[in-house]
Amino acid sequence: MKAYTLKKKEDTEEYHLFEGNLLGIKKCDTNLVKESICKMMSLDEIDGNIFTCEDEDQARIKIAKIGKQVCGVCTSHLYANYLKE
Repeated sequence: MKAYTLKKKEDTEEYHLFEGNLLGIKKCDTNLVKESICKMMSLDEIDGNIFTCEDEDQARIKIAKIGKQVCGVCTSHLYANYLKE
């Protein structure tokens, strides 16, 4: 199961989403991913976590409450339906 962590980028008011795998209750491996979903933030630019280890539905809800501070590309990933070839 996928898990999502929203991180604040240092020196900005922008938040980016990192994707990983849920390993257990509120335990996930998203910190192993070196870049955000949009590839516009790396782990060495983190100023803190906004939320951690949320499933797709909870991540969507929390991001909607935060609003425009969340990267649009990262947010769209939670809504996109990718076709498998």
